[in-house]
Amino acid sequence: MSHKRHQEQGYSAIETVLVIVIIALVAFVGWYVYHSSKASNKVLNAATSSSSNKAGSAATKSASGGETSSLQSELNDINSSSASSSQYLSGVNSSFKDQSTFTSVPE
Repeated sequence: MSHKRHQEQGYSAIETVLVIVIIALVAFVGWYVYHSSKASNKVLNAATSSSSNKAGSAATKSASGGETSSLQSELNDINSSSASSSQYLSGVNSSFKDQSTFTSVPE
């Protein structure tokens, strides 16, 4: 008796769907991480530009003979905005380290 072997040709539909799902998951995780880091960079840049603008206006007032109390209030405003930005960024950073959100992301 001669037995002919069944030759498989190509991929099955299930294999193709699994490959597409895996590629979609990797793409979504990359997209999410990219946009999250872009948003945190936007907040950091806004905080940095805000504090540099306030410092520049405070230095201008001081050079033009402004009162030291207004300079002190400007510096206090800069410090408070910097502290709030730092607290926000630390919250964003801790959410990235939360293992309940990402189960397969290495630290």
